[in-house]
Amino acid sequence: MKRRDFWVFTAILGLVLALLILGRALRPAPVQNARATLSVSLEGTPVTGQPARADSYLRIKQGEAYYHLVPLNKAGEIVIKQEQGWENVIHIDKDSVVMHSANCPNQDCVRMGKMTLLNIETRVHQRWITCLPHQLSLELIPGDEAQRLMEGQ
Repeated sequence: MKRRDFWVFTAILGLVLALLILGRALRPAPVQNARATLSVSLEGTPVTGQPARADSYLRIKQGEAYYHLVPLNKAGEIVIKQEQGWENVIHIDKDSVVMHSANCPNQDCVRMGKMTLLNIETRVHQRWITCLPHQLSLELIPGDEAQRLMEGQ
């Protein structure tokens, strides 16, 4: 009986090792120096320079890189295009953000709904909308917190 236990244990250990090696071999490569193209237009006007004063801001993170803060004081659209052909379209309005569309396979980011300062406490993901396949995160930041970020405090 003890000899049989040894062979069962050895077989299980071999299977675990094979799965670990296979898991490492099939792991997707990390995004390397890929900063997505970001175009922001607020009511048809491109955004440049320092963000205007607003009650809330949108902070966009792609991979490990952060983009500038987008003030949420006008209606607008943000289109993020990445080298792999990935595209996310974000609609913003005064104090609200929603992932309008994305060409990711699961569409979880689109289903996360509208995010406002009034509903971030009751949302499941609170102040975040995340597109995992595209490594894209949107964070809603209150105005006072955004001012501290811009001042470097």
